[in-house]
Amino acid sequence: MKTILEKEKEFLHPQEDNLETLQNNIAFLQKQIKGRNYLNPKFASEPFLYKEDLAKSHVPEKGKSTEEVFKTLSEMFEGSIRPQSPYALFNMVPSPLLDTVAAAAMTQLYNINSLMDAFGGKAILFEQRIARAVGRLVGWEQSYGVSCNGGKLTLFYAIKSAIAKIAPDSGREGVPKDLVVITNEGAHYCVEHVCSILGLGANQCIRIGSKEDWSMDVTELKQIMLKQLAQGKRIAAIVCCGGTTINFACDDANEVYECVEQIFEETDQSYFPYFHLDSVIGWLWFHFMGLSEIEWEQRIVNPEIRFKIKRAAEKMKGVSRFDSFGVDMHKNGLCPYATSFFISKTEECFNRLNEGTYTYGEKDFEFGNFRAYRYTIENSRPATGIAAAWVAMNRLGKRGFQEYLIRLHTLSLLFKKELQTISGVSVINTVSLGWEIVFTISFNRIQLDTFYDESDEIAKAFIQYCWNETNKGREIPLISIVPEYKVCPGDKLKTAFLLYPMSLFSEEKVEEIVRALASCIYEFEMKVVKRVTPISDAPLEKPIR
Repeated sequence: MKTILEKEKEFLHPQEDNLETLQNNIAFLQKQIKGRNYLNPKFASEPFLYKEDLAKSHVPEKGKSTEEVFKTLSEMFEGSIRPQSPYALFNMVPSPLLDTVAAAAMTQLYNINSLMDAFGGKAILFEQRIARAVGRLVGWEQSYGVSCNGGKLTLFYAIKSAIAKIAPDSGREGVPKDLVVITNEGAHYCVEHVCSILGLGANQCIRIGSKEDWSMDVTELKQIMLKQLAQGKRIAAIVCCGGTTINFACDDANEVYECVEQIFEETDQSYFPYFHLDSVIGWLWFHFMGLSEIEWEQRIVNPEIRFKIKRAAEKMKGVSRFDSFGVDMHKNGLCPYATSFFISKTEECFNRLNEGTYTYGEKDFEFGNFRAYRYTIENSRPATGIAAAWVAMNRLGKRGFQEYLIRLHTLSLLFKKELQTISGVSVINTVSLGWEIVFTISFNRIQLDTFYDESDEIAKAFIQYCWNETNKGREIPLISIVPEYKVCPGDKLKTAFLLYPMSLFSEEKVEEIVRALASCIYEFEMKVVKRVTPISDAPLEKPIR
């Protein structure tokens, strides 16, 4: 009797002759996934408890057939978002181009490890081609970069580079205690965690207050810098916002840079901080940089959309003076997870990111000698993001990315128009330069019929109701919640809802989707009034952005 491996041997070599088998396996697995149709935004899922489930987990004594394994594997997809659905409005998650998925899959078929080009083919060369091409969007002619898994790692590489720039011996001797990192109050919540991981300490991340448009307040920045310098601290990095998920916090890069430059000249410092733009979202706007006034009007006909895109691009144009920036092509580059890039202005990143015992030279840039493990956080490093990014960049080009951003804004305007037709719904983030929609709901029926006046608790109960219904596989909008939302920095905290239009195919369905949301609100209110659905003060975890 043949063993499992003997039976499968014909599929192990040569792989390229068995693409049909791979396609059939994917098709079989897809058919096993429950609750899959055109509109439902999530695959249906039942509640579960980790400890109870894990108690039944073990390695089987004998191997199983492909069909048996795939039938059980299909359960993994239960409860996951289906970005292909126009009802999937939860966060910035696009449906990736099939070409990018195919390219990523091919790197896995041949198990490419972008550890070093001695056996990883030209994966690292393509990685650097992408970094150079994207860097040139902002005027960097000698840019290099690192493909990585997520925007958090782009911040990791940036702050690690900053520490090495200010304290060159830190790679061997450890992080000095006098370094701090400065960022906007609206910057991503993970900056502190990155500082913690790097040994700098979460408390060494100092957040600066924002102005009305969520850009960094340079007056406060100046005060904080002078205070830190007076205390003997060294400012390792300035991390500026290049667009955030909510409110599109975007710093005026030139204004911040010039403020820091002035302070360091006046105080006669012997070093200068590292500058990073957290543009994992805002990188898409780089494709508009350098347009003439005539080109702006030709490319973007709608004046409201033109103003928003142009204003954001103007605020970020100072990135040309920075040391690095981040890119998330899985957010708004139509690539699958995870396709991120840390882009450095020069090749100096390779020296700042290593352990301090090696210096990159010309010999390293010859084929066969480039070794990424000297500076990357991983040794075993997939090439999926490199392949996907290369395909997206070349399939779309500048014009394609420009059109994509314009269409996302157009979709947002369509949703806003329809939302205004629902009684009790108010769009409140009207000054954001992004295309996200934040809105509130006045649950009048509940407040009138039950005298329940805790609007925050009603809002939390409603979003939990929506999520429970989408977990059943229902075709209702999958939206998100912002428990502590502020339109402007000085506003009072309020609970609001977030709708993120990402599917370009939903343009003709906007009215239908909004009607479904209105029906869901009515359904929820009636169930609360009839005491079918309770309202409790149970804590609600903030969704990850």
